[in-house]
Amino acid sequence: MKTIAILIFDGCMASSVTGPVDIFNISNSIFRHFNANADYDIFNVRLLSVNNKAVQSSSGIMLEPTMTLDELANIDVLLIGGYHYVDEVSLELHLKNISPFSEILHKFAEQGSYICTVCTGSFMLAQSGLLDNCQATTSWWLAPLFARKFKNIELRMDQLVIRAEKTWTAGATTAYTSLCIALVEKLAGHQLSSQLSRVMLVDNNRLSQLPFMNVQRALGHTDKAISDCQYWLQERLAQNISLNDMALFCAMSQRTFIRRFKAAVKTTPASYLQQLRIDAAKQLLENTNHTVEHIVNQVGYDDVSAFRRLFSKHVQLTPQAYRKSFA
Repeated sequence: MKTIAILIFDGCMASSVTGPVDIFNISNSIFRHFNANADYDIFNVRLLSVNNKAVQSSSGIMLEPTMTLDELANIDVLLIGGYHYVDEVSLELHLKNISPFSEILHKFAEQGSYICTVCTGSFMLAQSGLLDNCQATTSWWLAPLFARKFKNIELRMDQLVIRAEKTWTAGATTAYTSLCIALVEKLAGHQLSSQLSRVMLVDNNRLSQLPFMNVQRALGHTDKAISDCQYWLQERLAQNISLNDMALFCAMSQRTFIRRFKAAVKTTPASYLQQLRIDAAKQLLENTNHTVEHIVNQVGYDDVSAFRRLFSKHVQLTPQAYRKSFA
C-alpha cells in the first residue's frame, strides 16, 4: 500500500485536496473490482497540515488533518495543492506564511519519496529550492511571475505535467486529475491508470496547457508608452505592422523601443505581436463560423499554410482541431 499525504493550509483550493482524495479512492475501488480476492487497498490517502491544525479552504470548507508531521517518514508521496490566487501580494504573503515548511520538505526529499504540486503549489516547491536547475510548470497565467521569481528553473508551459526526478509539477487547477493519473500509473501500473482515466473521463492525450493559454493582457508594468503600444497593437492586428511602426508610435528609436518593451513585457515586440494574433485567431475559431482562410487574413497573415504551421507549433493543435475542442 502506498501512503499519499496531501498538504493542507489556509486558503488552499478545496478541490485540489478533495479531488485527489476522490481519485485515489476511486483507484482503490477499481483495483478491488478487477481483483476480487484482494483484501487491501492500493492507496492510503491522508491529510497533513503545516502545524497539525485544521485549516479553512478559500471556499470556507474546513479541512482536518488526519496525520501529524511526526508521521511524515511513513509516506510515499507528498502532494501540495493550489493556493487560491487573488493577486501577487496575497500569494507572496501565503508563501511567507508557509515558508517554515521548506525545511520539512527538504527532509522529506532526502527520503527519496515523491513531492508533487499542482497550480500555485509549484511556487512553494520552487521557493524551497527543490526545483533549482530542474524543469517545472505552473498555472499558465502565472508563468511570467514564476519566471521572474525563479530564474534558475526551466519553466515548461508546453506540458501539463512535468516529471523531474522525484519532484513533479502540474499546471492550472484541474491539472491535478492528470497529475494523479500519472502517479497512479507510476505507482500501480498502466492498466489501473487506464481504467481510472476512463472512469474519470480524463483524456490521457491532454498533455499540454498551450491550447488554453492566452497572451498576458493584464499589463503588469508601469511603462505607459509601452502599454499604449500594446493597446495600439490589439486594435491593428489585421494590418502589416513593422518594428519601425511600433517604435515610431512610441516616438523612440528601434533600439530603445526593443529594450523598453522587453523590460516591461518580458518578451520581444515581434513575439508579443505574434502571440496576440494567435490569440485573436483562437477567439475567432471559438466564436465564429468563419473559414480558417478568412480568419488568417483577419489577424494579419497572408500565407494560410504558414499560419497553420505557426498555430500548431504554439497551440499544439491545428486550427481545425482547436475549433472542434473549444468552439
